[in-house]
Amino acid sequence: MAGKLLHKSIELSTESVIIGNKMLDKQDKVLEKQDTMIEKQDESIVEIKGLRQDLKSYMKERFDYLEHEIVMIKEKIGII
Repeated sequence: MAGKLLHKSIELSTESVIIGNKMLDKQDKVLEKQDTMIEKQDESIVEIKGLRQDLKSYMKERFDYLEHEIVMIKEKIGII
C-alpha cells in the first residue's frame, strides 16, 4: 500500500512538473509577444513624432505665406 501511494505521489509530482513547464513555456511566449508589441509601439512613436514635425514645418510655411498674402492685400486696399 505504501509503495502504491509513493508511486502515485511520484506520478503526481512528475505531472505537476510537466504542467508547470508548459505554463512557463506559455508565459515565455506571452512575454515574447509583449516585447514585440513594445518594439512596435516604440517604432510607431518615432514615426508619429516625425510626422508631427513634418506637419509643424508645413503649417508654419503655410501660415507665413498666408500672413504675407494678408499684408499684401491690406496694402493694396489701403489698410496698411
